[in-house]
Amino acid sequence: MNPLPPKHRCASLLVLLFGLLGGGCLSHQHSIGLGATGTNELVARQYYALFGFIVVNEVDPQRMAADLTSYSIETKFGFLDILLAPFLLPLTFTTRTVVVRT
Repeated sequence: MNPLPPKHRCASLLVLLFGLLGGGCLSHQHSIGLGATGTNELVARQYYALFGFIVVNEVDPQRMAADLTSYSIETKFGFLDILLAPFLLPLTFTTRTVVVRT
Protein backbone atom coordinates (compact mmCIF):
# COMPACT_ATOMS: atom_id res chain seq x y z
CA MET A 1 0.00 0.00 0.00
CA ASN A 2 1.45 3.34 -1.07
CA PRO A 3 1.33 6.29 1.34
CA LEU A 4 -0.31 9.53 0.25
CA PRO A 5 1.82 11.96 -1.77
CA PRO A 6 3.04 14.96 0.27
CA LYS A 7 0.57 17.34 -1.41
CA HIS A 8 -2.43 15.13 -0.55
CA ARG A 9 -1.11 14.48 2.95
CA CYS A 10 -0.93 18.23 3.67
CA ALA A 11 -4.45 18.79 2.31
CA SER A 12 -5.78 15.91 4.41
CA LEU A 13 -4.19 17.33 7.56
CA LEU A 14 -5.68 20.78 6.89
CA VAL A 15 -9.17 19.33 6.41
CA LEU A 16 -8.78 17.34 9.62
CA LEU A 17 -7.54 20.41 11.53
CA PHE A 18 -10.42 22.62 10.36
CA GLY A 19 -12.91 19.85 11.13
CA LEU A 20 -11.62 19.46 14.68
CA LEU A 21 -11.44 23.16 15.45
CA GLY A 22 -14.62 24.27 13.70
CA GLY A 23 -16.89 21.36 14.48
CA GLY A 24 -16.38 21.48 18.23
CA CYS A 25 -17.74 24.96 18.87
CA LEU A 26 -21.49 24.75 19.15
CA SER A 27 -23.87 26.87 21.14
CA HIS A 28 -27.51 27.17 22.04
CA GLN A 29 -29.15 30.43 23.11
CA HIS A 30 -32.39 31.10 25.02
CA SER A 31 -33.98 34.50 25.59
CA ILE A 32 -36.07 35.00 28.71
CA GLY A 33 -38.45 37.97 28.62
CA LEU A 34 -36.92 40.65 26.39
CA GLY A 35 -33.52 38.99 26.42
CA ALA A 36 -30.34 40.67 27.61
CA THR A 37 -30.87 44.40 28.10
CA GLY A 38 -27.56 45.34 29.73
CA THR A 39 -23.89 44.48 29.46
CA ASN A 40 -23.55 42.22 32.50
CA GLU A 41 -22.27 38.71 31.82
CA LEU A 42 -21.90 35.77 34.24
CA VAL A 43 -20.00 32.64 33.20
CA ALA A 44 -20.05 29.20 34.83
CA ARG A 45 -18.73 25.79 33.77
CA GLN A 46 -20.92 22.69 33.90
CA TYR A 47 -19.14 19.34 34.42
CA TYR A 48 -20.47 15.93 33.43
CA ALA A 49 -19.22 12.43 34.24
CA LEU A 50 -19.52 9.32 32.06
CA PHE A 51 -19.61 11.44 28.88
CA GLY A 52 -22.70 13.42 29.93
CA PHE A 53 -24.78 10.83 31.76
CA ILE A 54 -24.16 12.21 35.26
CA VAL A 55 -24.22 15.92 36.18
CA VAL A 56 -21.33 16.68 38.56
CA ASN A 57 -22.25 20.27 39.49
CA GLU A 58 -25.55 22.06 39.01
CA VAL A 59 -25.40 25.41 37.22
CA ASP A 60 -28.69 27.28 37.68
CA PRO A 61 -29.09 30.17 35.19
CA GLN A 62 -32.11 31.53 37.07
CA ARG A 63 -30.04 31.86 40.22
CA MET A 64 -27.24 33.48 38.21
CA ALA A 65 -29.69 36.11 36.86
CA ALA A 66 -30.95 36.87 40.40
CA ASP A 67 -34.51 38.25 40.30
CA LEU A 68 -34.41 39.59 36.74
CA THR A 69 -37.21 38.87 34.29
CA SER A 70 -35.27 39.63 31.10
CA TYR A 71 -31.98 37.88 30.36
CA SER A 72 -30.44 35.48 27.87
CA ILE A 73 -28.76 32.12 28.45
CA GLU A 74 -26.12 30.67 26.16
CA THR A 75 -24.82 27.15 26.62
CA LYS A 76 -21.83 26.28 24.50
CA PHE A 77 -19.01 23.88 23.95
CA GLY A 78 -16.40 26.55 23.39
CA PHE A 79 -12.67 26.89 22.91
CA LEU A 80 -11.74 26.38 26.57
CA ASP A 81 -13.88 23.25 26.68
CA ILE A 82 -11.95 21.94 23.67
CA LEU A 83 -8.67 22.65 25.48
CA LEU A 84 -9.86 20.81 28.60
CA ALA A 85 -11.17 17.79 26.67
CA PRO A 86 -7.86 15.88 26.25
CA PHE A 87 -7.27 16.06 30.01
CA LEU A 88 -10.82 15.21 31.10
CA LEU A 89 -11.84 12.58 28.54
CA PRO A 90 -9.57 9.83 29.95
CA LEU A 91 -11.44 10.39 33.23
CA THR A 92 -14.77 10.23 31.29
CA PHE A 93 -15.53 13.88 32.12
CA THR A 94 -16.81 16.56 29.75
CA THR A 95 -17.58 20.25 30.22
CA ARG A 96 -19.73 22.99 28.75
CA THR A 97 -19.85 26.72 29.37
CA VAL A 98 -23.01 28.50 30.55
CA VAL A 99 -23.17 32.26 29.95
CA VAL A 100 -25.97 34.42 31.39
CA ARG A 101 -26.25 37.91 29.94
CA THR A 102 -28.41 40.39 31.85
